Amino acid sequence: MDPRERNAQAHEKQQEKVVHLSKQEEIDKQIDTMSAQEISAGLSKRNADYVFQLRKSLSDAGYSEQKIDTEMALILPEIMKAQRRGTPANKLYGGPTVKAYAITHKPKPVKKTPFWQKSLDSGLMFLGILTLMNGIMSYFAKAKNSTGATGILSMVVISVVFGLAFTEMNDLMRLPKSKRPKMWKMVAYMVGLLVVAMVVLSLTFFVPKVINPVLPAPVLLVLGAAAFGVRYLLRRYLHITESFFMPAPPADDK
Repeated sequence: MDPRERNAQAHEKQQEKVVHLSKQEEIDKQIDTMSAQEISAGLSKRNADYVFQLRKSLSDAGYSEQKIDTEMALILPEIMKAQRRGTPANKLYGGPTVKAYAITHKPKPVKKTPFWQKSLDSGLMFLGILTLMNGIMSYFAKAKNSTGATGILSMVVISVVFGLAFTEMNDLMRLPKSKRPKMWKMVAYMVGLLVVAMVVLSLTFFVPKVINPVLPAPVLLVLGAAAFGVRYLLRRYLHITESFFMPAPPADDK
């Protein structure tokens, strides 16, 4: 066969495939607009029996008719589309009991923790760490008066700065890889954070001791324990699952 004729036939077949796919997409769009009753009427006997068995399995699992109808409204268009491509429902989903189990044991959607809650959680953690560290260090210090070296206001301000900054950094690291900042930008962010923290800490030293008192070691230890206690209660009450040391996994590119 002449090469030109062969190329012409290949091109013709490719065009036919494109037209077929285009028609298939149009039909899929029509199926999406059909009601559950209309789709059910067009199912093959095999798929209709599958739907019947699936509904029965869901009913046995304690699903109400309304809840079953809601689930079927999502499934029926997929079954019809697969049917038009020659794929029966049992090959698409597995047996009716398998699909019913998948429906009744859907993973619960992960609650997205608001930024302010994550910042508060991180801030309390840093406050607990700073107060406990200062309390322990000053408790074992050789100085006669067992007081911390850093004022309580300084520790609170640093905890707020670190809570906000590290929460923002964790959120940036969770972005899809295509949207995530370059590594050098993250390093620069960390360096800038440390500089800001040092400047803020230095400024608090000029605050009068009345406002920024240096507390005794026992008081600092109690405050540290209280900070972790409040953090624990907030995490339980607000259902916060992320933390500074255990952030949520990065999002996938879609």
